[in-house]
Formats: sequence, C-alpha cells, structure tokens
Amino acid sequence: MTAPDAALRVGLFGGTFDPVHQGHIDLALHVLARCRLDRLLFIPALLPPHKHRPTASFVHRTAMIEAALANCRETGGRIRCCRIEARLPAPSYTNNTVRALLREEDECRYSLIIGADSLLDLPHWHRIDELLHLVDLIVVKRETIEAAAIDRALAILGPAFVSDAEQQQWHGLNGRTAVYLDDIELPVSSSAIRAELAQGKEPALLPPPVLAYIKSHRLYGWKDFL
Repeated sequence: MTAPDAALRVGLFGGTFDPVHQGHIDLALHVLARCRLDRLLFIPALLPPHKHRPTASFVHRTAMIEAALANCRETGGRIRCCRIEARLPAPSYTNNTVRALLREEDECRYSLIIGADSLLDLPHWHRIDELLHLVDLIVVKRETIEAAAIDRALAILGPAFVSDAEQQQWHGLNGRTAVYLDDIELPVSSSAIRAELAQGKEPALLPPPVLAYIKSHRLYGWKDFL
C-alpha cells in the first residue's frame, strides 16, 4: 500500500517519552522543516515491546508531551501528540500502530523517524517486511553509528533500498524512500533526567511546562528540597 504523491506527508516519532524533553522537541522541529513534512506526530508507546515498563503512566506521558507542544506555536499545530496506542493491544508494535493510523487516515504518506541504532536493529522488528511497505524512513544520526553502516543496513533490508547520491536518499524496490539526517542527533535517553528529578534537581533539558507538570504530580520521585 503506497499513498499517492499528493498525500499529506506525516512523520511518526515514537518512543516512551518518559519524560519528553527539549531534545525531543528540537528533533521534531528540525525533521518537520528539513524533510518538509505536513505534520509530525509524537506517538508515546503504551507498552514498548523491547524496553522496560515506563515509569510514568501513559496519561501522564501524553499530558507532558501536550504541555511541551503548547509552547511550539510557530508550527501552527503541525506537531501533535497522538494517543492511538491507548486503543491498541499491548505490546506496542510499530506495524500495528501504522496499520491503525492508515485505517483512520489512509490518504497520508507516513515516514517513520528512527535513530541509526534502530535502523541496524530493524530486521528484528515485529513483521518488519510488512512495515517497510507502509512507511518511508527518516533515519537520524547516532554518534556511535558510522555513516557507512547506514548504506549497508538499508541494502540488506527486504525489500532492499538502493542509494541515490544525486537525490541524497535511498529508494526501496517497493516505492518507499529513506533519508539519513546527519545534521542532528537523536536525543539522549530520558533516564538521566529521571535520576536528576529523583534528587530534587531541575534538569536543564526539561521545558518549563513539563517540569511544572512533573512537580505538580510528584512524578519520578520528585519532591521539594527546600
């Protein structure tokens, strides 16, 4: 299934966002502009299949994303939080999420935003061959992954992606595309932020509305150290 060229181009940025921080927001803004997307969706996972259970509840994590995005008025609402995984069976497999989105808005052309480390792990994802027929790929730099590894990883996927140096992207045999963004890096894990909060510190990477929400709901072991 491939959406027509005139379809809305929508980026899918999935993760636990436990909590969302400024690195996530900066990446979303960069990808929205750089890839000329019409919309970008933050998709918090209800229960990720290969990670620990999130510390904060799904309700709290989505509320923090929405609080952070309320400050991004310059996007005109083009970056949004999508709660679709709350309606899907756990664990939160990406293939299931994309299919559910297509059932609701099949006129969109979806691009999956992943880090270079996740690209290398794609062959192990749930029903990955099906997923690669449904989405384009936007791969974001990871410091530990060399650029040459990106081309090798895309070439061995099924269906394989072939490099187009002139267009600075890859074309899949199924009509899908992949691009590699080396001018921004995927944000660091939120675990260090959770550790700071548990010590009563105010992490610099937290947008003020998110920090205020965490304080008001006493998340991540936060308490006032006065």
